[in-house]
Order: sequence, then structure tokens, then C-alpha cells
Amino acid sequence: MDILKISIVIAIIGIIALFFITQYNKENIVKVEDLKIGQVERITGMVTSVYVSKNDHVFLKVADNTGEVTVVAFKNSNIDTAYELENGDQVSVLGRTDEYKGELEIIAKEIRKI
Repeated sequence: MDILKISIVIAIIGIIALFFITQYNKENIVKVEDLKIGQVERITGMVTSVYVSKNDHVFLKVADNTGEVTVVAFKNSNIDTAYELENGDQVSVLGRTDEYKGELEIIAKEIRKI
């Protein structure tokens, strides 16, 4: 009987822990028009332009139904997915928003093709 009680308590603790972990890891998808400088945000959208610089940095334009933003994947960020993207691909991008030459951009931490 003691083993049953211990098992139930451990199971309940595990379920509660999983609940809090999943709540902590939820990332809201933000519309391009709602991006704010200095925030880590996730957007989804369609790749409308791909450019690879001489230094092998990848510059994407990603658009949703509210606007378009430049996404930068620097060579040293190890985001290999960026080199495989083409116009028309649907992507999910996680990164820090910044301003460059008066324009909003996202410095990518993760890019996933969806």
C-alpha cells in the first residue's frame, strides 16, 4: 500500500512539473506589425526574398498578412536551414528584433521550414 501511495504522489508531482514546463516554453507567434525592438519573438510567414552575402550571411524577407521583415542568419549562428530556403517557403523564425538603418529586422536564433 505504501508503494502505491508513493507512486501516486510521484505521478502527480510529475504531471504538475510537466504542466509548468510546457507553460514556460510556450512562445507566442507575433505578427510582423506587432514586432518590438529588443524582444525575442517568433514569427511565421512566407519567404519572399533570399540573399546570401559574400560572407555567407543569409538575408531573408519574410512576410505575413500584416507586413514584411528582414531576417538575418549570420554564418556563425549555425542555422543551416537558412541556406536551403527558397522564395515561397513557409517558415517559423525565432530571433531578437533589432533596428538597422532605420528598418526593423530579426537576428535569427532558429529558422524552421513549416
